[in-house]
Amino acid sequence: MSYGLLTPDVPLGPFEGAVVTLWSAQAKDAKLHSMSSCSYVRSAFVAERKVQLDASAVGRLCTQCASYGSWARPGTGLAVFLDAVTGMGLLYELDRCCDGEDSFDDVELDEAASLLLSSSVRGEESAQTGEEDAEDDHWEEMREARQVRESVVAEWLDALVSLHRVLRVVAMFPWLRSWAEPRVQRKSDRLQVLRTRAGRLVTPDALVLAAAVSVMKEPDLPVDDPAFALLGTRGEVADSLMSLWRQWRSAVEDSWDHPREQEYLAYRLTRGMSSRRKGRNQMLERAQVLLGAWAEEAARSVAGDCEERVLAVTLDGGSLSASGRRTSVLEQLSQWEWGVLATYTVSVDWAGTEPVISLRVPEPIAARLLSQSSPLVYEHRDDEKPLAGDRMTALEVGPALGPGVFDDTPVHGRQLLRQEHLRALRDTAGGVEQLYVVLGLGAGVEVMTLGALEQRCAAGWQGVILAAASDLPDALIDAALRPSAAEAVENDDVWARPVYNPEEETFGRSLSAAEGERVLVRLCREKREIRQALKSLALARSLPDLRDLEAVAEDEQGYPLRPFARAVWNGLLAMEQLDLEPFAPEGDEHWADGSGLPLGVLASVQAYTTDAFGRFQGRAHSPGCAHRRPYAGVDRQDEKVSIEELLYAKGFDACSKCGGYAVRRLSDVQVAYYRAAHRLHHLIQISVSDSGTADVEKYLSRLDELCSLDAQAEQAWFPGRGQARQWRQVINRLRAGLQARA
Repeated sequence: MSYGLLTPDVPLGPFEGAVVTLWSAQAKDAKLHSMSSCSYVRSAFVAERKVQLDASAVGRLCTQCASYGSWARPGTGLAVFLDAVTGMGLLYELDRCCDGEDSFDDVELDEAASLLLSSSVRGEESAQTGEEDAEDDHWEEMREARQVRESVVAEWLDALVSLHRVLRVVAMFPWLRSWAEPRVQRKSDRLQVLRTRAGRLVTPDALVLAAAVSVMKEPDLPVDDPAFALLGTRGEVADSLMSLWRQWRSAVEDSWDHPREQEYLAYRLTRGMSSRRKGRNQMLERAQVLLGAWAEEAARSVAGDCEERVLAVTLDGGSLSASGRRTSVLEQLSQWEWGVLATYTVSVDWAGTEPVISLRVPEPIAARLLSQSSPLVYEHRDDEKPLAGDRMTALEVGPALGPGVFDDTPVHGRQLLRQEHLRALRDTAGGVEQLYVVLGLGAGVEVMTLGALEQRCAAGWQGVILAAASDLPDALIDAALRPSAAEAVENDDVWARPVYNPEEETFGRSLSAAEGERVLVRLCREKREIRQALKSLALARSLPDLRDLEAVAEDEQGYPLRPFARAVWNGLLAMEQLDLEPFAPEGDEHWADGSGLPLGVLASVQAYTTDAFGRFQGRAHSPGCAHRRPYAGVDRQDEKVSIEELLYAKGFDACSKCGGYAVRRLSDVQVAYYRAAHRLHHLIQISVSDSGTADVEKYLSRLDELCSLDAQAEQAWFPGRGQARQWRQVINRLRAGLQARA
């Protein structure tokens, strides 16, 4: 079986005729390659060619590039189409789970089904007759029968997941429908055979009992029974028996076996206990009787014929994996739920983008499915409605995902974005959780993550994608990358050494945007990663509130999918604090040596913290503090305050490890004023001490330098004239004091 080999017969739809860049040797009929470094190239010289995509061009592709070639620009509609079809996509799935020999023939299936069906009966007879070794005689046979069941159910589930994936792709690209229909029908027919085989091996009674056990209340435990005295004190006996109950209930409610098959759990009470311990065997016998009593109670609760109910469950797109790709929702179900689907499925409606499975189940199972927390959402139906069955002739499709949806056409030719388009992008392209520049009818141009864009579209937002971070031109990044970030970063330390003397030119540079770029480049290992990180940084800087970068989408483990590499946060935030002493009011009880200098251009600098005003229990932490959470960055749980607000925040209680907050990196103008303020503050501190009087001339020259601002610098440093006047007044008072001392 070829892994997603694109062949000339595959319809290209609206992408036919698109111009793509390929490579080939000099020969007229030489094979085409997606890259010049393809391992299938057999010539020392290859040339770049602009080729119109059609059946003849596809036929000339080498087999490797036709299966996995990245010969379309990432983020375009063509790239999404090729990713969905080739590789492990549609073409691969169409050939899976269609035919071939079964793992087990009908005779082996009948033998396994007979053993599994009779296991509960033997368990009851053994309990009644006291034949302790009755089950041991059949242990090996039962183990083999369970292996048969697991294998057959896994085959059915794999076929169901495969067909689900195929129909999702066909729904995204409707021109593939008629071409794929015969092969899809073959998969559907095979799926029905596999479901029937799987259903023969799952005992309906066991599924019903598992549902009954899942809602059983905690029983009265025989804590005073002398047989359990070996477990310790009365409290220890209670804890051990409660643990046994919970383990038994957990094992039963997610099992295909009769509850009596879980009596082996009684041996967990004897962990760490010698097999020769007096009373051990009696305790095991009593524990197995207790487990049997719980099983009998579950059986009594569902005695007699149970009323049946019809449920419908919709198969949505699934959840995200750590790589950014969607996994089928079916792969996240419990073993018990797989057994229910295999046993009680009446029909499957494959029409639409989200298939619907119809089930007819006993009342206890219906109650559990409707109330439990499951990746699937079950709905009750008054009566079974006719469904389209297991054919795709009624498949409804939405608008085609062709050119013009993403950034593969001029902006004036873009289509309005739909949820289906974003779902296709999420389903097919790995690592697409990046930043996008979008244009909306109401909000104008914005920068947002793919997850936020999905939420907007779901709420009725109308707009188009202008560009993704990965599509920003490299020339723009080269122009924005300052020399300090590009020069010999391999030999630099990641973090610059601290500078405390404001007279040094590098004072305050660790807070700067330029330093953020250098740190980002240093933290990124690969050149390609550096490019993408710098492009993400360029877009993220345009956001007025960095909390808008909060990860909205989650992977299958529940972790947030970040729109860029972790290092980008170091380019956005300085994980250190400003020294605000020069700007603190003189005589303020919270500041020992404040000079009362105006904050100027620093007043609006953003700071992010968990608690700026002491409103919550515990100390305030910065976004990078390990005391707070395992991932970097800010989200809606953080507070955004200005440095001016933080300066006068009386209740701010900072963490001693992280300083309590991180600041948004400073511009060159802000760094220049920060250094100038500290230089002036340093001179004020000298003037109030007795030392340094011999260097009055040097200090006066520094004051002249700080006072001699041109109109442009003064306007950049101080938003208002009052602050500029305050700055000069402080300098004039200091100059008069120094001159008097001289």
